[in-house]
Amino acid sequence: MRHRHSTSRLFDRVRSPCYGSHPFARRRPLSARATPAVSLALRTLPHVQPSRARAAAERTRIVLAVEAVGHLVPPSEFAGRVHSTFAHACNIEYGSTLITLVAAAAGNGPTLLRLRVGGAPDLRRCFDDGEPIRCRGGIAIGERATLDLTQAAVWHPAPAGTIAPGATLAARLRHAAAMLAYRRDGRCSVIDGDAAPTVSELAAACRALDTARAAQATARLIGWGEGLTPAGDDVVIGLCAGLDAMACGDPRRTALRRAVASTIGASLSRTTRISAHYLQLAAIGHYNERLLDLRSALLHVDPSRPLDEALRSACALGATSGSDMIAGLLAALRAWSPAPIEAVV
Repeated sequence: MRHRHSTSRLFDRVRSPCYGSHPFARRRPLSARATPAVSLALRTLPHVQPSRARAAAERTRIVLAVEAVGHLVPPSEFAGRVHSTFAHACNIEYGSTLITLVAAAAGNGPTLLRLRVGGAPDLRRCFDDGEPIRCRGGIAIGERATLDLTQAAVWHPAPAGTIAPGATLAARLRHAAAMLAYRRDGRCSVIDGDAAPTVSELAAACRALDTARAAQATARLIGWGEGLTPAGDDVVIGLCAGLDAMACGDPRRTALRRAVASTIGASLSRTTRISAHYLQLAAIGHYNERLLDLRSALLHVDPSRPLDEALRSACALGATSGSDMIAGLLAALRAWSPAPIEAVV
């Protein structure tokens, strides 16, 4: 089933198996192509005997079908190494970025490869940290698993929408804040404790359009917290999504947003590799689908998803990552609401 935000364009299939010979097709063993006499001699040589282990591995190779490919994933081929593997996600390091294979339930994102529904085993059984992955013609080959991207649609964010009237936006923000507080009860992070004053300082700086204070608070938050994506980083990502929606071409707001992006770039060494990747994307305005759906549900006259549904979906990201991003998003929207001009985001 195609995702509603997916385009009709498919991943590059020019060199895929259904269009001719597969670039990684195994050639017939030398012994199979030899004359009978030579074949008998070859079978007696240890270095050309078929490997039973390899044959068994080929019979048990896992093939995973990819349903959607993020629009920032290289369009035809890439080569990288597995950075880290978890039950439902596998990060592939490609140059300075990460391409992440995720289960269908994770949704879409600019650098995600989303598997088909029901097609995601425990990915720790499919990939090992450090193993090479090479994709050509829509087929990515690992040591034990193959990714088939030949039928994957390319995901792009939903089209722009018009911001709702001020009264509607204010009511939605109040509802979202109350729902977030309820869901965070008992599932707190550092932004509810030691980092709370810094989050408040960042929101106040945005409201006052104080670029220097906003940059300082952003720098303090990056890397603050535990886990693969520290809570402070998640707040900054959500904040960026909100600022992008409400900048509306205003010169002072645009200058503040650029200062936040510059601070992110200068602070990446203070956080984890995975979190740095998502901060880099946020710095240039790229976000995963769940956060975009929530932003749309809060802001747009005709949102892509109902507000409560979008809130639940965003909150479900990680232990507290989703709710931390929502906290940043709400802080930015409250700080810059209403927009200075009628906005389209």
